[in-house]
Amino acid sequence: MLEIVFFTSSPIKLAHARYLCRDYDVLITGFREKTFGATYDEPRIYDRDQLIDLSYQDALKRWEKNVLPSEDRLFFIEDTSVAIEALSTKQETPGLDIKYWMAETNFAALDAQLKALGNNRHATVRSDVVLHLPLQKKLSSTGYLQFTSSVTGCIVDKEQVFDTNPMYPWLDNKTFNKWFAPDSCSLPISMLPISEADQHDFRAQAFLNMLAFLGQHKIINRRFEPSVQNNLEVEESLFVICGPSCAGKTTLAEYLAERYGYYHIEASDFMYLSYYQRHGVDSSVNIGNFAEQALHDQPEIVAEQILSNILANKAGPVVITGFRSPLEVDWFQHYYMGGYRIVVVYVTADAALRFERSVIRQRDDEAGNRGTFDRRDAQQAVMGLEELERRFMPDRIENNGRLESFFNNFEMHYVQSQQSGYMSDKAGHLTADKLESLILLTLLDKWSSREYFTTTEIAHLLNQSLDGKPKSKNNVSRYFNQRFYPYFDIKLIDGKRKYRLSNTGYGKARMLRPA
Repeated sequence: MLEIVFFTSSPIKLAHARYLCRDYDVLITGFREKTFGATYDEPRIYDRDQLIDLSYQDALKRWEKNVLPSEDRLFFIEDTSVAIEALSTKQETPGLDIKYWMAETNFAALDAQLKALGNNRHATVRSDVVLHLPLQKKLSSTGYLQFTSSVTGCIVDKEQVFDTNPMYPWLDNKTFNKWFAPDSCSLPISMLPISEADQHDFRAQAFLNMLAFLGQHKIINRRFEPSVQNNLEVEESLFVICGPSCAGKTTLAEYLAERYGYYHIEASDFMYLSYYQRHGVDSSVNIGNFAEQALHDQPEIVAEQILSNILANKAGPVVITGFRSPLEVDWFQHYYMGGYRIVVVYVTADAALRFERSVIRQRDDEAGNRGTFDRRDAQQAVMGLEELERRFMPDRIENNGRLESFFNNFEMHYVQSQQSGYMSDKAGHLTADKLESLILLTLLDKWSSREYFTTTEIAHLLNQSLDGKPKSKNNVSRYFNQRFYPYFDIKLIDGKRKYRLSNTGYGKARMLRPA
């Protein structure tokens, strides 16, 4: 997978770029995620060519300072501009100044101004994407290529009150998108369903042109080819364990990890990752509502990340817990190309017993009362869990009694007699850089307490376990602040982010632990 770095300080623009590149085998990384450095300086000038060139030159200086020339990597910047026809008599207005203009403008004043000028409400939104080309400089005298797209429409007659789209935060109630209705649309683009908004996305064609160029020059490929999973003649299994909350999915996965050397991946950790990438940690957007919309609009959102994680970690036997939708399972079965036979198992238990378990566990994300617990069950059923149970009824296992009986029942149906020795040979080979491995192993020692720690506290704990040169707390802070990971639960305590291992992080840490 080719990494392309996006110079932007906006997590929303970064999420939008990842969405637009979703069909290609590329990893879009923010410059801050890559280097923990500041993004480029964007001068407040109004000549587009001059702005783009100065912005590119500043980004290039920062790039050369932080990236070795031998790496020959690609990066890009993006500039958005708006031209309101009635206001653009002398120059494009607000033009490239749109971000600052929006902060200084309210709808009532703009509406009155447009009506005073004859009520011409036509506007054009434009995107300019500038791609740095270290390997293809001969294709451009400037060292970069520029891709442009635009969409025309009108400023709405009446300001609408609505919430930012939780799944697609660029369809928001803050930027010009909240006032801009594309041609043939009666609503602002931020209120359109994603399928319709995609047809009027002012950035889309610029990104597609950039991706087409990279594909034409064989720098990138389309993402994921279908697998030949159904033709595999193997005994060893990759387990996908589904079921309602507190039915025993994680308990069974941890048993498989302990006894047979499986790498446990929890799907909800990747749903949180997608949520954090779009909204940050302190958002008021409900994660349950986000997940429901995500699985409806983009059902592969978690399955695709899990498949990428399996490939990046070069994982052997894997057990996945927590898929909620049949479409997730379908996508994973379609694109998985590993050497294991996918086996889907549905684990269930009586609702009253599951609620008792949730109270005993006292997890932060567990419902605090039966009514809330039942509502969450209902929401997960809508996501597709009910359909999963119907589809995999023959592979349904109940967990209403003793764990020993639960495990024995599972093994009797799904575990080959020779599998234990085979899996032991395959386990313990996940990949991780040294710092990540040290952090995961440090927090593994604190797993039983389920306590959260600041990055400073994690650095202190890590250094206590080292005999050699201690790691700087700045390195640990940089690791956590550069990006989000599926390996950690995050909680805001007294305004500070604190971390502990997630189920996936626990699964990976166990696989990294020295024998």
